Amino acid sequence: MLANKEPYDYFKLFLTDDILNCMVLETNRNAEQYLKSIRLSRSSRFHSWKPIVLEDMTKFIGLLLWMGVVKYPNIADYWSKAERYENSVAPKIMSRNKFELILRFWHFADNETSDKSDRLYKIRNILDKINFNFEHLLTPGEIIAVDESMIPFRGRLKFRQYIPSKRHKYGVKLLKICDVNGFTYKIIIYEGKQSISGQSLGETIVLSLCEKYLEKGRTVVTDNFYTSVPLAKQLLKKKTHLVGTLRKNRRYLPKKVITKKIKKGEIFGKEDDNGIVVSKFKDKRDIFLLSTRHKLDIIDTGKQSRKKESILKPDVILFYNAGKAGIDLSDQLASYSTPVRKSIRWYHKVMTEILLNTSVINAQIMYNMKHYDSKMNVKQFRESLIDKMLNLRPTSRKLAEQMTVPNTPKSTGNQRRSAAPKHKIEETEEKCPRNRKLRKRCSECYKKISQEKGFRLVTYLQLKMDKRSSDDDGNKYPVKLKRSSGWARKKETDRQIRKVSDFHPC
Repeated sequence: MLANKEPYDYFKLFLTDDILNCMVLETNRNAEQYLKSIRLSRSSRFHSWKPIVLEDMTKFIGLLLWMGVVKYPNIADYWSKAERYENSVAPKIMSRNKFELILRFWHFADNETSDKSDRLYKIRNILDKINFNFEHLLTPGEIIAVDESMIPFRGRLKFRQYIPSKRHKYGVKLLKICDVNGFTYKIIIYEGKQSISGQSLGETIVLSLCEKYLEKGRTVVTDNFYTSVPLAKQLLKKKTHLVGTLRKNRRYLPKKVITKKIKKGEIFGKEDDNGIVVSKFKDKRDIFLLSTRHKLDIIDTGKQSRKKESILKPDVILFYNAGKAGIDLSDQLASYSTPVRKSIRWYHKVMTEILLNTSVINAQIMYNMKHYDSKMNVKQFRESLIDKMLNLRPTSRKLAEQMTVPNTPKSTGNQRRSAAPKHKIEETEEKCPRNRKLRKRCSECYKKISQEKGFRLVTYLQLKMDKRSSDDDGNKYPVKLKRSSGWARKKETDRQIRKVSDFHPC
């Protein structure tokens, strides 16, 4: 059904017309309520406010996405007539006053009829719609991960969080569940400690996020904030495994494992009657782990240390790293060309993050799954959405070729890529001057340059031209090789190669 669709069609699966119409309705209602509650001055620009329609909201969202890709210091600079800021996009789409008025009144709920006891009443309606779309458009695989992300915000807010380990220490905490490919299936905004009686906060969060994915034999991967023995028991009752790091001060942990002294590279653990294995692995520091599907096996990672020794790690750690990579990937992709800007309204920042970051990344993942041969990175995907929403001329090579005259023969990008040699990294037997590690190079590029230049590349040996000899045919060749050190060696070698190439064929 979606095989031949454009990126915008995938994005519309998340940002539906229902959500857009809801934003249009609540934005107009918020403007009307505000303008009735205050007395405007004669010069106020609020006099120019006019109710918006669906097309205006689509262009407004498109401009927000475009501002994430094209960064200016201030919003007003996008409409500046100064030559250093001048552009042909923002002024053509809408005026500066109209954009700033929509941004001022951008709203997602009715302030008068909403339940004020709900701390998220300003975004609850849209958040439920978005989560519904996330859950029903894709089914997660065997491994799912639970973790938190932070939306930076330093304004006044009751549920603002402080996490010193995060890049943005202050902000709104998002709790989410992701697959290994980075797709987000559900988001919960942390609004304060609301644990169920008899459960810890970590147990409540994990069971709430994974509610629809239990009883299927999946494995949940969590960090040490959520992992505990009671959570593992509850998940086992629901036919779900748990793998995660562990804090050593958790309850119900075997004391022998916690106090055991082991050497670097060793692992020690115990298994209870329920199949829950609590282990301790010594690396640079002690790492405590809990798993309901792993034993104490140590396997070869396939990597080597600087001493050419094989690196061995427990199987549970490799599984944990692979499972948690999905959430890290989601956060990393969302940070590219993000449209989140400084704002005093927390709900603007939260909805911008969810609608224009998380939803865009989910749409991109779905698009790349259906178009494996023509994948798009985040920047290209955002640019395609911007071109469609703002009705701009497409600048991508593939779309631009579709707009050219049919009789004009042009080589496509795939043809150019197929004609180019594929890069293959190989290790040579040569060592660097400090004798540290083997040098790597592309075998195809090396072969191509050797054929063109007619000589073999020399990088670490300097050819000394002091003595030359000749064979029976009269061809001259150098007979003495000598090592040299310093940055000047490479420059001198390149100069000598140009001299040698005239009489030193391969």
